[in-house]
Amino acid sequence: MRDFLHPERVAVLDSTKRAWVGLDVFFFADRASLTRFRAAPLRYVRKLSDPVTQERFRPKTTSPKTVFKGRPYYFASRASLRTFAAYPDSFSKRHGM
Repeated sequence: MRDFLHPERVAVLDSTKRAWVGLDVFFFADRASLTRFRAAPLRYVRKLSDPVTQERFRPKTTSPKTVFKGRPYYFASRASLRTFAAYPDSFSKRHGM
């Protein structure tokens, strides 16, 4: 697997070099890449999975967003955010992916 920011580098597959954005996970070769990504994930991701509908969408700075248990979640719609807010434990884990 390749570093998400630097595909020419091999990512380290452990919890100290990964970042979750909603249901999507990203791996990095080092802490510097991880820190850079976490500071502005929307600068780097092209698509994310809506945690409620599991639909892939292009997130924008105006996309509905929340943080649950320290993890940022972006949504394709305000309706998805409302559903997530009502039942966050039901949608904060990957199912059937």
